[in-house]
Amino acid sequence: MKATIVTIGDEILIGQIVDTNSVSIARKLNTAGITIVEKCSIGDKREEIIATIERAMERSEVVAITGGLGPTKDDITKHTLAEMFHSELRYNATEGDHVRQLLERRGIAFTELNRSQAMLPECCTVLHNAHGTAPGMWFDTERGGVVVALPGVPFEMEHLMDDEVIPRLKSRFELRSIVHQTLITHGIAESILAERIAAWEDALPDYMHLAYLPAPNVVRLRLSAYDVDEAEARKAMAEEFDKLNTIIGDNIVGMEGATLEERVHEILTTRGQKLAVAESCTGGAIAAKFTAMAGASRYFMAGVVSYSNEAKRDILGVSQESLIKYGAVSEQVAREMAEGVRRVASADYAIATTGIAGPSGGSEEKPVGTVWMAVATPTRTIAVVRNSGTDRGQIISRTTAYAIEMLYNELK
Repeated sequence: MKATIVTIGDEILIGQIVDTNSVSIARKLNTAGITIVEKCSIGDKREEIIATIERAMERSEVVAITGGLGPTKDDITKHTLAEMFHSELRYNATEGDHVRQLLERRGIAFTELNRSQAMLPECCTVLHNAHGTAPGMWFDTERGGVVVALPGVPFEMEHLMDDEVIPRLKSRFELRSIVHQTLITHGIAESILAERIAAWEDALPDYMHLAYLPAPNVVRLRLSAYDVDEAEARKAMAEEFDKLNTIIGDNIVGMEGATLEERVHEILTTRGQKLAVAESCTGGAIAAKFTAMAGASRYFMAGVVSYSNEAKRDILGVSQESLIKYGAVSEQVAREMAEGVRRVASADYAIATTGIAGPSGGSEEKPVGTVWMAVATPTRTIAVVRNSGTDRGQIISRTTAYAIEMLYNELK
């Protein structure tokens, strides 16, 4: 089974909103056993909508559309679909009553414009939208496939996918499972990882496909299998991933969703040890990673964003001599920050970051992206320097990942 996803709206094309709908729809369809062959975004243009949907119907059994179902003049998806399927719009009393009641609860008058939400193509199966005013629509095609039109509001679309679309697709088509399993690795570059596991990859069963998905200081290894028995495929994938323990065991974080901060969280909680962080260029990003997890209060003592030299000196106890002699972005200051926050917070472990996140402030000796990170432990303090590029957001993200990995390596 193949599917094409089409998101409609000029606001997507001009970058006014981020298209999250296609991501959500793709995940839900893929989990149901349907392969996504194309995702595209188009504007609110009749000719473009018709051409795109006709092309999608030629190559896919399922065409999922979002956007353009509102009551205003720029929302033309419903009218265009009615034209494509040679159908008249008729008032649906059930949906009209729903829209009226929903608006009344919100204190909004029911106008002729709102009433138009219940004007629906006669030939479609109406998908009741319990969470909004725009119903979804299900069209059967002459080729035996379906076209599904859903509202663009993400939470409304997601409810309709779960409550209406996926159950109907499973009932209509005989779907075989698509299975994905992902292993998270850290501390090893993608190219080196590929070399180390090359023999394992070459020996994978023919129906399994491996993908490398790199992120800051992490590489995800995803095994995929299509048109398979789900239970058997998951068991076989687990056995294959188990083989990697003897090859890259020290670099394995866990399965999909596992993070290094979660591993640190588990270790510190189990051991009853405490953590504090002192951040300059990361601005609290490291502290946020830990405090976002339930139960962090059992070990997370304090986070200090010591952005100024004065804060580094007066709160953390960094010496004025180090700040003058070596500068705020230096090994000496990073070490003193980590040791200082560990001492002030009465913690067992501490992380510190100090760097130049840009876009200005760099020099030939210390260009933008230069960051010193330190970890203080009960027995020693270590410090490393990294250059994480020139984009401010990327520098903060990469530094956060590197620093947490440093702590994890000291804990494991």
